[in-house]
Amino acid sequence: MFSNRGFNYNEKLLSRAIPSVILRRSYQTAMLLSMALFAFIFIIVFRPFGIYRFVHESGILASFDLSTEEAFYIATTCVVLYALIIVGISRIIMVHYYRHKAMNYLQYIAWSFAEFILLAIFITGFSSTLFHNEYIVKIFINVFVRTFCILLIPYLYCFLYTVLVEKIQVVKHLRESIENDEAQQQKSYVLFNDDKGLRLSVKRDNLLIIESADNYICVWYQNNGTVKKAMVRNTMKRVAEQLDSSNIRRCHRSYMVNLDRVKVLRREKEGIFIELGLDSVPDIPISKTYADSITAWLMK
Repeated sequence: MFSNRGFNYNEKLLSRAIPSVILRRSYQTAMLLSMALFAFIFIIVFRPFGIYRFVHESGILASFDLSTEEAFYIATTCVVLYALIIVGISRIIMVHYYRHKAMNYLQYIAWSFAEFILLAIFITGFSSTLFHNEYIVKIFINVFVRTFCILLIPYLYCFLYTVLVEKIQVVKHLRESIENDEAQQQKSYVLFNDDKGLRLSVKRDNLLIIESADNYICVWYQNNGTVKKAMVRNTMKRVAEQLDSSNIRRCHRSYMVNLDRVKVLRREKEGIFIELGLDSVPDIPISKTYADSITAWLMK
């Protein structure tokens, strides 16, 4: 049972699409350059494929008055450039072929493995031609193993680095999405703080009026069809500044009202009054100071 689960998990992983950034030209260029640099350093240090022995025994480039080391560096550069051309052509075909469709992990691994085989075939042909060796299969196996060891590290490094970068971008987008959701949620709620922090959070549509009570404010709100009140240690001035750009406006020295809940605007001898259409909520007076701004807001 455990092995079947592991097999199913690996199968799902291999069928997943690779990060889209891998098929970008900038990524492919960086990958090719890092591969070439790593291969060049590896060949210079470990001298595989018999290149140094060939340069030393054949005296190639002797007519240019070069030392064995200098000729070896030039031969190594040529081998790396040929490998770079082969992989570069392969990557151009890959990007073109998968431009309009997803490439999964299994296809990417198979493609990379095919590149190793192509490079091994090229180097095998190069070695057998120079050394006139008839044991081509043995040479191919030896060359393939060494080519695999040389290129596996830069291939894995570039791939894992790209996956890590994309995961970081996903986390960043997720964090931004959460922050946006929190911002939207805060816009949907009115937060009332006291000296100890958040004391009351009321959905904006349910908020009715805010009434001043010395060093406190009385928040009137509707919940499940019932009008309720809550006292919060705060001042009308602070709350008015907090809600300055909202639809909850100050209409009197002692009152703020949610203008979206206004049902009637009534003018009498005593002044202008607001009705919210709820029996348990008194009519709210509008003082002359705020009459013009409240009327203009309601007429929008």
